[in-house]
Amino acid sequence: MIEFDYLKEKVIEVGKNLLDWREKEFTISSKSSKHDLVTSLDLRVQEFLYNSLTQKFPEIGFLGEESGMDEKPKTNGYWVIDPIDGTVNFSKMLPLFCISAAYIENDEPKYGIIYAPMLNQVIIAEENKGVYLNDLKVRPNWAKDIDDAMVSMGNIKGKTFKYYHALENEVMRVRLLGTAALQIAYVGTGFFDAFVSVKGKPWDIAAGYIIVKEAGGIITDYFGNKTSIFNTKNIYSNPYIHEKLLKIIQGVSE
Repeated sequence: MIEFDYLKEKVIEVGKNLLDWREKEFTISSKSSKHDLVTSLDLRVQEFLYNSLTQKFPEIGFLGEESGMDEKPKTNGYWVIDPIDGTVNFSKMLPLFCISAAYIENDEPKYGIIYAPMLNQVIIAEENKGVYLNDLKVRPNWAKDIDDAMVSMGNIKGKTFKYYHALENEVMRVRLLGTAALQIAYVGTGFFDAFVSVKGKPWDIAAGYIIVKEAGGIITDYFGNKTSIFNTKNIYSNPYIHEKLLKIIQGVSE
């Protein structure tokens, strides 16, 4: 679809701009708490994508993390944008951050793109067309057993250690990268076998959601139920370990 080609073009364009912009100057401030960071470049990237997308396709709604655009649009079709997922990493010059963008129709992701400009990774999925990493089709080499699995997870102060403790003796390794969007996408590429979301927002989830789905992964809530990009606690898993992973997570008491 022309809309998806245009979204890809603009995400890659602004991602390359982002690397130039951060070499000059950017400011860091806080939102809901001291460590809930936003940079001037989060705002600049979102503004670029908002202007580009809404001018080209005014009939498509826009849902973004920043600038008060975080209310679900009333349109059936809408973009979901996280201008910089992994803002804390970005603010510390750690290369683990990405731009996450998706097209949603009737609340179901139809197309998603994750661009990690410092890593030179573009991960894309379109409904019924599979997953591509840097234009090469992906066939994830997932672990068949839970004890061989590499599992990643999100972070929530005061509770992360409970999930980590439950997982660490059951899986091969647990990883926390500080960017939910990239970690979800990495399940779809096979770099990880699962991601446990502990406080996900739609802009963290939307692009990765269809990437995992198109790769043949399973996405549910903690109880194995059908879920959506609006649920904060999801499990994104390879199909071989999903049931065992559910039991481990269900055993965590908050």
